[in-house]
Amino acid sequence: MSQEDFPYEVEVTVSHQFRASHALPMRPELHTHDWQVEFTVAGLIHPETGMLCDMLELSDFLKPFVQELDGMNLHEAPVLKSTSEMDAVTRKYPTCDTLAYHFLKRTQPALKANPRFAGIRLSCIAIRIFEPDGKEPWGSARIRPT
Repeated sequence: MSQEDFPYEVEVTVSHQFRASHALPMRPELHTHDWQVEFTVAGLIHPETGMLCDMLELSDFLKPFVQELDGMNLHEAPVLKSTSEMDAVTRKYPTCDTLAYHFLKRTQPALKANPRFAGIRLSCIAIRIFEPDGKEPWGSARIRPT
């Protein structure tokens, strides 16, 4: 059955975790959280592989973007030093919301430029925040490219 017979789009999600510290106006002391980043990509199943993409390959490709924040004080993270207005906001307020934007800005162009992921688009990035050693996230944010 072709897409013309039955239109569809498949979404595949891979997840990575990191631990980092931040402070916010409502909680000004530097404190640590565990963060989970889920990257969701979308597209059509490739007829020669039966997959949208190899999840392990996608995970390996995206992992360095998450690892560069692991163990960091997010206010001092080198990757968040930039001249863009949103990078300055992310550095000042490293929240689920601003980190979702950060990961979108960093990963979407890299994914588009990689021929291994031709025909795949970044559908959504979700960030979940946990207290250290927490079992359940207590907050999250999602961002979708438009």
